Amino acid sequence: MTAWTSFTTGGEISPSIEITNNQLHVNLLSPDTWYYAIHNTHEYSNVFVSAQLSGSPSGSAGVFCDYNEANGWYEFDLASDGTYSVLLGQWLAQGIAQYTPIATDTSEYLQAGNLNYEIGLTCQENTLLLHINGKLFRKLDVTRYGLSEGKIGITASSFDEAPMIATFEWVKVGKPE
Repeated sequence: MTAWTSFTTGGEISPSIEITNNQLHVNLLSPDTWYYAIHNTHEYSNVFVSAQLSGSPSGSAGVFCDYNEANGWYEFDLASDGTYSVLLGQWLAQGIAQYTPIATDTSEYLQAGNLNYEIGLTCQENTLLLHINGKLFRKLDVTRYGLSEGKIGITASSFDEAPMIATFEWVKVGKPE
């Protein structure tokens, strides 16, 4: 974990974070809490990041790429209501982020009440490729947002209900295929 930096935004209670059986468990104890873990050892201009995740039936979890504190990041989240979202996150101030929706939709690969998936995100030049359980299902042109390189990471969030527990079994980083 020395290569990772984590932080939380929102929420009134700090999350409980632990590693058990080589899995990262994120317990978000209060509503409207966002947890981020950034891998700090490399910056990537073209990257595929994926994670095996599971979570309680309330909230969302995902991966992000092209993270740069000054410019923002692309975030791909799967929600327990059976939807997914792609966001442009940008810092307004310390601990305060603004999210611009790029895409929000349902997919035949998602089920409401289930948050047990392999999630993957390819950030390649001005294109994002979205993967669920190893299947590419959507391609997005993000030319207008202008992010082209940065760090990768994982994220989990609670919505109105808490606690939300997210488990990350593994995270992989590689070149886009």
